[in-house]
Amino acid sequence: MKKQPFFLSLILGLTLTAGASAAAADTTSNGSNSTLASFEQDSLTKKDDSYWVWGALQSVPTQIPELSGVSASFGNGLVQKQDGSVWLIQYNYPNPAITVKPVQGVSDIKGTFDYGRTLAWNAEGKVFTSTDASDHWDLTSFSAVTGIDNVTDIAGYYESNGKNGDARFIFLKKDGTVWKDTNDLASFSQVQNLSNITQIAENVALKKDGTVWTWPERFSGKGDLPSTLTATQLKPLSNIKSIKHNLNSSLAIDSQSRLWFWGSTITGYSDGTVYTDNPNPVLLTGVKNVKDAFVVERTLVVLTGDNKVYTTSIERASMPANAEFKLLVSDISTVKNGPRHMIMQKTDGTLLGWGVNKNAELGYGDYEFEHTTPVPVQKPISVALNGDNVAMTNGVITRGGQNFVPLRSVFEKLGAEITFDGTSKLATVSRKGEGVAPVTITVSATTGQTMLNNAAVTLDNKPFNVNGTLYLPLRFISEKLGATVEWQPKEERIAITLK
Repeated sequence: MKKQPFFLSLILGLTLTAGASAAAADTTSNGSNSTLASFEQDSLTKKDDSYWVWGALQSVPTQIPELSGVSASFGNGLVQKQDGSVWLIQYNYPNPAITVKPVQGVSDIKGTFDYGRTLAWNAEGKVFTSTDASDHWDLTSFSAVTGIDNVTDIAGYYESNGKNGDARFIFLKKDGTVWKDTNDLASFSQVQNLSNITQIAENVALKKDGTVWTWPERFSGKGDLPSTLTATQLKPLSNIKSIKHNLNSSLAIDSQSRLWFWGSTITGYSDGTVYTDNPNPVLLTGVKNVKDAFVVERTLVVLTGDNKVYTTSIERASMPANAEFKLLVSDISTVKNGPRHMIMQKTDGTLLGWGVNKNAELGYGDYEFEHTTPVPVQKPISVALNGDNVAMTNGVITRGGQNFVPLRSVFEKLGAEITFDGTSKLATVSRKGEGVAPVTITVSATTGQTMLNNAAVTLDNKPFNVNGTLYLPLRFISEKLGATVEWQPKEERIAITLK
């Protein structure tokens, strides 16, 4: 197994989740008027079966036409269609175009776990691994893992002593036992003292009776890492109904909907970052009626049963039992988190983003490093020309009630010629033809100033740049090119007609 520290990374702004099993049916509780069918922390599916992503070079939800009928979205760009086929989304930085490739060797999967290589498992409990391509793990090809079967979940952690270290995969079997990879998926050993296990998270396991068990990940000495481990009960935890591990911290919710915390708190930054282990679970008394909880960056986030989201910092030497929780937002039904951000769905079906956004993780339409106040994820708006869907490399951005599209996304299809002067930063949209009046529209990429046939035009909202992409007002330019534009709110679609 290729060695690496246990952390989640960002590649081209695409959030990678350490363990992902995301069926479309279990991700939403939206309003009746919402077009949304499901969502994750970097993607969504609409009720019309269209699939949308954001992050990296897509600052807002952008449709991937090749991926209609997606039933599940996993980490690392892997998605599954309703027919059970698995597909890989690849980002071609710095080109904003997205490539979709079929994945060979696996289908009808129930979940994935990414830890250097990516593992997947299916309903039968068979495990598959991404292919070793010498310098990377090839996600377009999977092969079966032998020696382990009847698997219902996979987790992982980094095991080390003073000299050696390696990544380990942990497997929960259908019979409630837990097994550990001991040699690059070539051999496996059962973790002792574990039976009737219902959930695993890193080196922690939840038993059916509500007790929580753990086994060591750090060892003394400089010899070989142990091949067999024995779990011990983690007290005072009891009557626990769910456990979770995010980044370096662990959480548990008990039958009274109370929240417990243990693991790392964080102080310092950059080379001075210090992770302080809090090995003994602490009952947090400052929040009640806990429905779900996450660690996002340096914040502990809690969703309560009354649809409110509260936060408290883990940026401290230790976590006190009376840590103060502050209300972040209300009317939230579901939360999907990445390591540094989260996407929340309101009870009316709309989405909000919060947290680190340096790679457009929030789908808000900007690249501000962080949003400490929740911001709306832009609506997944499609554009149709004469009834046919228009594929775009970046999605529609709405500002001040006006829809904007990237410079080259639509207007060439309306018969316009598009040019851009890199020196003057001036974009020109022009149309000339027999039987039509000539039209020339120029837009400054630096100031947004717009000219129509050499006459200045005053717009309610000026054109703007997002990460080097110039956005132009769709209705204004389309109509000047002779098209009619209709907004279809139920479908969240802009219908353009050009005769």
